[in-house]
Amino acid sequence: MKKMLVLSMAALFVLGVASFALAAEKKAGEQHHRAIGEVVKIDATARTITIKETVKGGEAKEMTFTLAEKAKVMVHGKPGTLDELKEGDSVTVKYEKKDGADIAEELSVAKPPAKKA
Repeated sequence: MKKMLVLSMAALFVLGVASFALAAEKKAGEQHHRAIGEVVKIDATARTITIKETVKGGEAKEMTFTLAEKAKVMVHGKPGTLDELKEGDSVTVKYEKKDGADIAEELSVAKPPAKKA
């Protein structure tokens, strides 16, 4: 009886460790990132957008994103489409890396600055 209890506890411990390892592996594959920059190029047909992001140190870096099928596009605080974007727009892109590609899950165009009266 004592051996059965010890074996059961050992099995539960192994299963617990394995489940934590699987959860950590899944979470590592689903890392969400954010990039803020200026739109440089839009290809509505290919569903891609290229932005110029200013990184630490002041240097600019271009990043190209492919929009996910169910990507959320917001233009000036309202639901929009990729066709409404234009070069020079300030955007925030929430994305994740999948198979070496940057896949945009959400794209938001900043509201234009308020005009002075």
